[in-house]
Amino acid sequence: MVWLVVKTRSGAFPGWDTPYEEEAIAATGGRLLRQDCPTENALIDACGQADAIITANEPFTARVIDSLERCRLIANCKTGYDNVALEAATRRGVLVSNVPNYGVDEVSTHAMALLLACARKLLQYDTATREGKWMIVLPPVHRLAGQTLGIIGLGRIGRALVPKARAFGMRVLGYSPSLSPNKAKGLGVEMVGLERLLRESDFVSLHTSLTPQKHRMLRLEHFRLMRPTAYLINTARGQLVDEADLYTALTEGIIAGAGLDVLDTIDPTPPNPDNPLLKLPNVIFSAHSAHYSAEAFAYLVRRPAEEVAKVLNGGLPDNLVNPEAKEAYFARWGGG
Repeated sequence: MVWLVVKTRSGAFPGWDTPYEEEAIAATGGRLLRQDCPTENALIDACGQADAIITANEPFTARVIDSLERCRLIANCKTGYDNVALEAATRRGVLVSNVPNYGVDEVSTHAMALLLACARKLLQYDTATREGKWMIVLPPVHRLAGQTLGIIGLGRIGRALVPKARAFGMRVLGYSPSLSPNKAKGLGVEMVGLERLLRESDFVSLHTSLTPQKHRMLRLEHFRLMRPTAYLINTARGQLVDEADLYTALTEGIIAGAGLDVLDTIDPTPPNPDNPLLKLPNVIFSAHSAHYSAEAFAYLVRRPAEEVAKVLNGGLPDNLVNPEAKEAYFARWGGG
């Protein structure tokens, strides 16, 4: 039997398609088909007979998953998996994997870079210099040591940010309901409720996953809890923030500014150029680049092919995000 593996986005970036993928899949007796599938209908047409799928951010809705006749694995080329209807996949016995370890250092460093750029007003000073100004000060700028960073979500990336902030002498608060007190204690983080974190932090950095319950978890009532000198840093998901409310907070002096690597858009579609946030001088953007380094990208491209090969050889993926699917998976394909 020749396995069919479909990769649903082709040539997305330089280095996105590599010979390693073909080699890893060919070693299982399979062949790789690369085909751009930006819509549900395109996915249904291309993936109906696939034994495994490598995807980036394509919409694997319940309708798409129900059309997959032979699929054993959907391997996501990213940390998140909100593009996959997990309930439907689990019901059908389709395993779903992600790449959770990629970009941890990159994203946490990028969050710190955005924080520093906001704290030191680097964008404003750059603009002033290009306008011919020199030897100026743009108050208020405060010493970073002693200021408070509030981290929402202490998964791998949130935890990696802690020592970087502490190296600058910052106090670190954390809000992460799933983290045990013992684990938090070893991190040097004071765990608090969300309301207290927002009230006491000079910088609030988002590092939580996107779930239906967390969609637009930060709204105007939350920004009103923050200090008027505080900054929001978001390198997680744009959909965690209500953008209209953030615009209000930024234009009415409710908070001082923001550093945003993400916006409320579906990748790879860029944000609407009329998005009012793009016009604000107190916001720094970084075009959803926080995850990138040459090393992280190479790892990201390699791991999904390795997960596919492992499943086609009779194993389970290392980074299985729906272990509840195993019962239906083994009932359908044997093993266990």
